[in-house]
Amino acid sequence: MLVRRTSVASRTMRGAPRLILVASLLGTPAGGCAAQEKAVPKPEFETRIELKNPSGVAAREFPAGAAISFVVTIKNQASAARTLTLPTGQTHDVVVMDAGHKEVWRYSRGRMFAQVIVDLTLKPGESRGYTTTWDQTDVKGKALPPGDYEAIGLVPGGAPGCRSESVPFAIRPSASGKPATP
Repeated sequence: MLVRRTSVASRTMRGAPRLILVASLLGTPAGGCAAQEKAVPKPEFETRIELKNPSGVAAREFPAGAAISFVVTIKNQASAARTLTLPTGQTHDVVVMDAGHKEVWRYSRGRMFAQVIVDLTLKPGESRGYTTTWDQTDVKGKALPPGDYEAIGLVPGGAPGCRSESVPFAIRPSASGKPATP
């Protein structure tokens, strides 16, 4: 018969990992790591996108084939002047996605921009807007069918706040049933 002997010290050590775990859990404030959480700072920049019809009026529905203008605006929300460094001469971008979130058009696709670094400095509260007009065609130049879409405005530079919220819009069949002619 084999007799196993253990010392009091080794029996105490076997329970030590559990004791450390329990002690650490008891020392953690409710909500997990709340003691180390820090307030998320408000981004220094805010980017918005507005869609306008051919008359220049803000809209969310457009007849098939009608031109849609996208106005991408970036605003300095900080209390001091801020500079955003753009990696090229491209000041903005617009992405259009279909209802399945598939990209169907991007302003910058197929375009060339000056390969220069551009510093965009905005005073506190100052905004800068950029306008692009789109003819409702996809990346291959084919007219998009009526349906629901969304647009996102971007300002290159990678700083927080340089991407707008997605804005839903719809392309509806024109009254005549034919695409509008620009």
